[in-house]
Order: sequence, then C-alpha cells, then structure tokens
Amino acid sequence: MASLGNPETAESSQRRGRAAMAAQACQICRNRKSKCDAIRPRCGLCQRLNVECEYREPLPTKKDKTMVHILHTLTRLENKFDNLAMIQSNSPDVSPPGARGPASGTTSEASLMKPTPSETPQQTTSRNHYVHLQQPYQHLTAPHMIMLWPGIYTHLLDSCLSAASELQYVLQEGTSWLIKREMTKHPEPLPSAVGLRCFAVKVGPTDTGRASNVVFPMLTVQQIQEYSDAYFNTFNVLYPILNQENFMNSIMPRLLREGYGDGDPHSVLALMVFALGCVATEGVFERPVSVVGGQPSGFRGGTIDQTPGLGIFNEARRRLGFIATQCDLENVQISLLQATYYESTARHLDFCRSTAAASTACQILLRYQPIDWGSAVGDLVKRAYWTCVLSEDLYHLELDLPQTGIHAFEDEVPLPSFHEGQEQQQGGGSFPAQAGVERSHLQYHFLAMITLRRLIGQIHNAIHRCERPMQAEPLWRGGSQQATGGTHTHKDLAASSSQSESYDDYSGPPVAVIRELVQQLDSWRALLPRPLQWSDHNKFEFPATDPMTRRPNEPLFSMDQGPIPFVHKYNLDVVCAQLRTRFYYARFMIYRPFVYKALHFPELMTSEDCICCALAIKSACLWPLAMAPPKNKKRLVPHLFAWTQNFMGILLILKMCTVNDCLRQIVEEGGVVGREEIDSTIRLTLEWMRDMRQVDGIADWSWGILEPLYNLQSK
Repeated sequence: MASLGNPETAESSQRRGRAAMAAQACQICRNRKSKCDAIRPRCGLCQRLNVECEYREPLPTKKDKTMVHILHTLTRLENKFDNLAMIQSNSPDVSPPGARGPASGTTSEASLMKPTPSETPQQTTSRNHYVHLQQPYQHLTAPHMIMLWPGIYTHLLDSCLSAASELQYVLQEGTSWLIKREMTKHPEPLPSAVGLRCFAVKVGPTDTGRASNVVFPMLTVQQIQEYSDAYFNTFNVLYPILNQENFMNSIMPRLLREGYGDGDPHSVLALMVFALGCVATEGVFERPVSVVGGQPSGFRGGTIDQTPGLGIFNEARRRLGFIATQCDLENVQISLLQATYYESTARHLDFCRSTAAASTACQILLRYQPIDWGSAVGDLVKRAYWTCVLSEDLYHLELDLPQTGIHAFEDEVPLPSFHEGQEQQQGGGSFPAQAGVERSHLQYHFLAMITLRRLIGQIHNAIHRCERPMQAEPLWRGGSQQATGGTHTHKDLAASSSQSESYDDYSGPPVAVIRELVQQLDSWRALLPRPLQWSDHNKFEFPATDPMTRRPNEPLFSMDQGPIPFVHKYNLDVVCAQLRTRFYYARFMIYRPFVYKALHFPELMTSEDCICCALAIKSACLWPLAMAPPKNKKRLVPHLFAWTQNFMGILLILKMCTVNDCLRQIVEEGGVVGREEIDSTIRLTLEWMRDMRQVDGIADWSWGILEPLYNLQSK
C-alpha cells in the first residue's frame, strides 16, 4: 500500500489511475479531452451526436509501467501538436485570405482530413466532423453561431447539401467569410450615370471662386412638398434626426430662391431628403421589381440595380465630396440620411460606412463644441447621436463589423425631448394640435428603442457570462449606462458563448437568471406609454393611441394583405413592427440556451427547461416585421440585414423541431407553441429569405442551404 507521506509513490499512483481512466475512454472523447462514460458500443457523447465510437485496445499489463507512461506521454504530446496544427490552419498568416478550396489548406489540416488505410468511409466522415467542431469560431455573431451548433452542423452535413460543405470556411474564418459574400454581391457602387437635368442660376458676385448654383426643373415646389412630406411621415418617424418645421420654413425657402450650390451642406441635406421621399413613395405604390416564387417582391419601385430616387441621390453624392470632411451637425445628419438610402437598397456595407462617418463626425462635435442640451439644436444633436448608437449596435451584433467608439459618450448625452412635438401638442407651429399628439406618440418609439437596446445589452451579458443581470433601469431615465448594448465587445460575446453553448457539457444560465431577465423585459413593456403598449395575445393589433376610440376591427399585421398596398399614417405599421419584433428578439435570446440544451443534452432537460425551450420557439414565431404590410415595402424597413441574419438561424431551429426527437416532443406535447404557428413562421421567413437573396449576399448563400433543406424549388 502506498504511503501518503511519499510524494513519488503518490504521484506514481495518480499517473497509474489516469492511465487506467484514459484506457477506458473512446477515441473521440480522448481527442476532445472530455469525460467518457465508456458505454459500448457507443458512449453517451457519440450517441448524442450520432457518430462512430471507437475504443483503443487496452495495453498489456506489466509490472514495469515505464513503457505505459512513455506511451501515455507521447499520446498527450501528439494531441497538443494536433491542436497547434489546427490553430495554425486558422491563422491568416498560414492560409491566404482568398483561399477557398481544400487545396489551399495547410499541410497540417490536410493531414488531419486525410483518411488512414484502416478507416472506413463512414469513420472518415465522422472524424472530419470532429476536426471541424474542434476548431474555434471566435468571430461569429449570435445568429451565425446557430449554424455551427454540433447538432445542426452534423445534420446539415449528413443531409449532403452542397452549400453545407462551405460551413468549414465559416468555422475557420467566422463572420468575415459571410461578409465576403456580401462584398461579392455588390462589387460595384450604385450607378453614377443617372442624374437630374439642371441649369445654372446667378446668385451674387461671380468672382467668389465657387461654381454657380443650379436649379432642377424636375424638383418643382409641388414635387418638393410631396417628397418632403413622404420623408417626414416615414423615415424621419423611425429615426427623427430632422425638424420638419425648420426644414420647410428655413432651409427650403433659401434653396428655392438661390438654387443648390457646391459646398452648401443644406443643398446636400435637401437632396438626400428628396431622394428618401421618392423611396418612401415608390417603395409603397410602384410595381414590385420582380416576382419571386410566385410572390411579388417586397422591393417596389425602380429595379434591383437602379433604385427609386437614384438620380436625386446622385446629385447629392456629387456635392457631398465638397463637405464630406466637415464635423458639424449638418454633416452628421447628411451621413445618416445617406446610410438610410443605402439600406433601402440593401447595400449593408455602404450603410455601415456611412454610419461610421456620421459617428466619427458626431464624436468630434461632442468633444470639441459646446452644446446647450436644452436648445432646439442640442435636441437635434441628441437625436443624431442616439441614431448613430442604435445603428452601430445592430451592424456590430448582427454582422460583426467594427464600432467607432461613439458609445463612450452615453453618460454625457441625454435622451431627446422633441421640442417641436411639445409645441405641436399645444397648437403651435404649422401643424394641427391633433397631428402633434399623434407624432409625439410615435416619437416615444424612438425613446423606447433606445431603452430596449440597453436591456438587450444586459441580456447578452447575463446569458453569455452567466452573471446576475443588472437592476432594470426606469424607462425614460438617463444616468449610468454600463452593460448596455454598446458596452460589450464582440470578443466578449464570442469568448463567453463557449460557456453557454459548450460542446462537452451544458453550462448555460440557471433558470433563476432567466426568470430575472424575463421579469425585466416584461417590466420594460409594462412601463411603456399607453400608445405603445401591447400584449402577447394582441401583438398583431393596432396600438391604443386614443383611449376614447376603439381599435379597428382588422389587424395591423397579417400573413397577406392582397394586391392593394396599405398606407398607414406616420408609417405606423413599420414603426410598431420594429419595436415589437425587437422585443420578441430579446425574449428569444433569453430562452435560446434551452433550445441548445434540448438539442444536445436531452437527458438533462427538466419540465421547467422544456417550458423555457417552448417559449424560445414561440418567441421566434410570427415576428411582425416579416408580415404584411412591412414585408411588402422592404425599402422602408430599417436594418434589413439584422432580421435576415436572425431568420436564417430561426429557420434552422424550426427545421430541427421536425427531425430532433426532443424538440419535436416539446412542440407536440408542451401546448405552448403550435405546429400551425411554426408552419406559418416557416412560410413567412422563407418568403423573406427568397426575396432578400436578390440583393443580399449572405441571404443568397443561406438560400443554398435552406432551399434543399426545406425541399423547395427555385422559380
């Protein structure tokens, strides 16, 4: 019997114990350095992932264990070298950025993929699955991670989908590989040959060194009024960066009198407004650009390559170069308007670059110019700032694109107060008092999106770091904004995602944390002003804007709306759809770890876990933005890329609800979410993805997986 006081003997005994344990583990568990239950013919892990399970033959027992220890040491070193080889194969210095095929891989990667003479084809395929799964995916966003969940990853590979073979590149390069699909989709900028006919006008002395101002015959007073009204009733309701009264009463009279000049920010600003007004008009009333899968496209007006208002937009772009480096409020507003136009054409990277330009100028404005937050100009600065923050959060979380650091000013910039809305409620200004009340109700949506963004940041941090969530902040209060949507970095989310979605064991957040997050989210909705509130059973209905009147009998959102386009005052449908959909996105993120648990660890599922899993699936169903009318006027829907990324992950999860026993049982027997609700969601989201693939590079690539997975036919 070994003496406890003899370190050498104790260490020798410990090594013998470790060797005995290792001899009982299957080859897969040994490579992954995870515990193996040694059940034959397949251990528990191999059964869950449905792969071949192999056991190494035990070494002969001898009194002298020296050779056993040497072999064990060599095995551990071999595993370390294999891990180093996989890390090197993922390094950008080893493999060229443009490498795509297997021939461009490194030697170490090729050796890992090469079958041994003793392996059967099935064993080779299973081992290759694990080579992919062992490689880190540190730069994947939350929606893209779903593709590489082991259960979904292996199901896609086993389904023999041609596009699924490219998942190895997603695994190696992360979101950057998907962004390259978007860059390939739009290799050229928007066409520049389209423009407006104009003629020069003389204004003041001609020796100023500046070109003459011009006027555009097409932009008559009536046309300007129509485009301006269309913009302020749609895009400016979603992101109210401009004051309509100031624009119409101060900026436009001078431009009508003097014309549009180079180096004049108001000229560029007005042309951007007119271009977006044209998008808002034609994006609803004009014919669809195509018929996709028997359904009219949700992109209306113009063509796929030439969007509505492009001639006006090009006139703005030509003059933008003269003022592009300025850092005043008008420059921030112009960059945000440019970003909005690019997103209406589904040019997401152009949207990102324009937003980054706005954020950079806004930071300089905040840092080096004194601002009176109580003034009308100060209020416009607040609106522009929070628009930049909201936009950066979305393209960072959904596309993993870099941020500019504008979140550092969150503690300094108050929430907007909307001075003109208060004046209109009191009957002042050029608008009726009732119109002012309606507009003020819709301005609450912008404030609600800001506060919901903060809560979503808390959800991400709590879910992925398994920390206790911060105390919920009152809806309209400013103050400290730590752990908001913009304070966490993607590196934090990626590194911590391995905690909640681990291959070896389930380390997700406890149910107590989930309950706290759900309570905070429900409290946020309960604290909304009455015109914004809704409940789960009436999430498709009109908001109760006026307590003295009844809601309309027909719903605000439906599966289909017929051939006649719906036009709601002040863009009510898109505004409500954006807020409500973001809420259900947050709820889906809270419950999503239980879907992962049900898919990979069904034996650990409790009855409470099953309910949470069902709530996650229900929260992903029938998002209002995917329904009519918003789906039929996609040019007016902000941040199209955010919803497209999430719909891809949701469609993969809903597919697993039909092929995975645990998820199928939760859906069929839980009574929380019905099959009809799931089928309707699949129909809507597939329709969205099929339409978006015309203009969206990531959606186009995703369709290569979804089409055969759901047995669809291209039309």
